[in-house]
Amino acid sequence: MTEQFLWGSATAAYQCEGAWNEDGKGASIWDEFCHSDKNTTGITGDVSCDFYHHVEEDIRMLAEGGQNTFRFSISWSRIVPKADRVVNEKGLAFYDRVLDACEKYHVIPNVTLVHYDLPDYIGAQGGWCYPGVADEFAYYAAVVFRHYGDRIPLYVTINEPNHNAYCNYCVGNYPPNETNLQHYCQCAYNMAVCTAKAIREFRKLGLKAQIGVVQGCGPATSLLDTPDYQEAVKYCNYFCNDWILDPAIKGEYDPQLIAAVQSRGIDLSFVKEEDLAVMKDNTIDFLGQNIYSRMLVKPNTSGITAFTVNNAGNNDGSAQAARETRAIAGWFESDRDPNTKLNHWGREIFPECAYNTLMERKRRYGNIPIYVTENGHGCYDAADENGFVEDEERIEFLSNYLHYILKAKQDGVNVKGYYVWSTMDLYSWINGYKKRYGLVRVDYDDPARKRTPKKSYYWYKQFIQDHQDL
Repeated sequence: MTEQFLWGSATAAYQCEGAWNEDGKGASIWDEFCHSDKNTTGITGDVSCDFYHHVEEDIRMLAEGGQNTFRFSISWSRIVPKADRVVNEKGLAFYDRVLDACEKYHVIPNVTLVHYDLPDYIGAQGGWCYPGVADEFAYYAAVVFRHYGDRIPLYVTINEPNHNAYCNYCVGNYPPNETNLQHYCQCAYNMAVCTAKAIREFRKLGLKAQIGVVQGCGPATSLLDTPDYQEAVKYCNYFCNDWILDPAIKGEYDPQLIAAVQSRGIDLSFVKEEDLAVMKDNTIDFLGQNIYSRMLVKPNTSGITAFTVNNAGNNDGSAQAARETRAIAGWFESDRDPNTKLNHWGREIFPECAYNTLMERKRRYGNIPIYVTENGHGCYDAADENGFVEDEERIEFLSNYLHYILKAKQDGVNVKGYYVWSTMDLYSWINGYKKRYGLVRVDYDDPARKRTPKKSYYWYKQFIQDHQDL
């Protein structure tokens, strides 16, 4: 792999592929959820933007936009569809076609093993809380590593363990739709073991490729720098950051984190010494960091534990109808800055958080290579009669965040690449198709899923051309 700076965009299997039951694919927990009465919207990813049948077009379009890398995920359910562990050769062949297209258009693949879409047979046994999930994950990962090898130079084990666990077991808006802090902690631990055991399989093969994990939020911060606010920041980082990054990068948990979790009454009997030994010996090569907003907190004075996220169902697009909230009694709760602009979903637009996040990662973890694996802006895009979208708001967002990302690189952070979320419009989980992030518009009313580059696509192409010297 060359040392060129990577400029690209990102997708995820369930969100873009469609073809949910084609060519031997098994069901994922999202297939099961979307086809159940738990999905009150009736909206699914069964077809989405149909990347499964548009691979060549999408990767060609990406390359024509000046991008030299493509982040996508593999569907575990396509590769190992059932609990019998029989490998689906047609599933492997599909991703071979994706890699063929990447090679044809000189695009470097950055590939995630799980981006929220566990197989349903794992979900039926307890999902991320299933005691055997790490061994199942290691088996699946080994199949992928052996088959694709160095055709994939950048592997990611799990996308956003923090947000995945949070939505699954705190908010309860993602399957298995629970609100249970005990299960949150068990899920969090099992994800760390999954990453370590997958890396152990990876190291056995002696590949030239590298392997990492993707973190979904930045470090906690506060408006005041008093002892009680500092404590709130510390506890929020325990909850959102340290349980992922410390074992992945340092190979161990902070003893104070363990003590803090135990003090909450969490039963940690699921922690095994043999797992901790695997973590210690199998750390990541690089960090993927997703950047959207800051994690602003204050001391928890309400005595309430509560969690909310911004979803289409509770949001009218006014920037006022929903606000993301994290609160754990005695630890921290979300704070608000009335002087900061919000997007249509009630989330802060705070470009400086990109700089602060990257500088803090360097401070805590040294010179680890970092890829900004997601950065994007969800909008209610309005297309003209030709399907073209003048998404000036997205351009402003990306431009401002990129300013601070490149400033962090200039100031010594080992930033190796940047990915816009997302390559094209896609299924945005329980937000369905209202919330659009793509550089390319997808016409969901067209059976052929016509693609039309947005203004941001052309802006990004020019931005890349203007920064070829990185």
